[in-house]
Amino acid sequence: MRLYVFHQTKYRYPSPVKDSFNELRLYPISNEWQKCESCFIHVLPSTQLRQYLDLNGNIVNHFEIPQDHSKLIIESRSTVTTHSRVDFNALPYGKKMSTLKKMQGQSEARPYLQSSSFVEINPESWRLAVDVQADSQDIFQTAYMIMEFIFQNFEYSNSITSVETHGNQALKLRKGVCQDFAHAALVLCRCLSIPARYVSGYVFDRTRDQSMRGAEASHAWIEVLVNGFGWFGLDPTNNQVVDENYIVLGTGMDYKDVAPVTGTYFGKPPKSMEVNVTVKRMDSSDR
Repeated sequence: MRLYVFHQTKYRYPSPVKDSFNELRLYPISNEWQKCESCFIHVLPSTQLRQYLDLNGNIVNHFEIPQDHSKLIIESRSTVTTHSRVDFNALPYGKKMSTLKKMQGQSEARPYLQSSSFVEINPESWRLAVDVQADSQDIFQTAYMIMEFIFQNFEYSNSITSVETHGNQALKLRKGVCQDFAHAALVLCRCLSIPARYVSGYVFDRTRDQSMRGAEASHAWIEVLVNGFGWFGLDPTNNQVVDENYIVLGTGMDYKDVAPVTGTYFGKPPKSMEVNVTVKRMDSSDR
């Protein structure tokens, strides 16, 4: 599938600000399931963008604007080809929870078994995770049950939480947006020693009634590591296994590792911030 993404973020300030330093994680990664054909990032006021690869393998663009400015506009335009990444007739069932102990020493799994900035492994969350697990002794089945639990018991609302809301707080509120749903899933998975990481990206809504939640903005979900099978994406906001309709921008321990836009500046807080995202499917003849 060939997808086009337009992502625009606008900041407006009540008075001029200066010394703005920013990092962007808006450049889709390329791997065996997706290939970024092109990605153009434009910033106003105009400035030079530099690029590096972070410790999680995510592409980071960074820039600085030392002069006074009353607004900041960041736009990215990406074309990405995605491929089927999961066989729904052969999902990775069969790996027992008892085998998780062998994964604790693996470098690929170790960071995603720990508490992090938005995820705390504690007794209260562990008890909830055990209740959700019930009698399941299968890694993927347990992770799938966690996804279902969050989808069925959480209310999708964009007026309750913020980007600073902790995953354990989201578990108590049982309300929020995709970031909160993903963080809550990470808490429960890691409490059960299932390696789980946060994924930032986009989802193409191919439903007739446009019912996919999170398609109107950047999206978030999780990936769990099943020993011998690799990473599998689960979207608790929409209760589905991640497929070729998803585009990955980056992965990390939680939102802090993969926030699309982060930065600092000298001046008053923004008067307004607007985010607009469009994801559309491109015909094979489009170039």
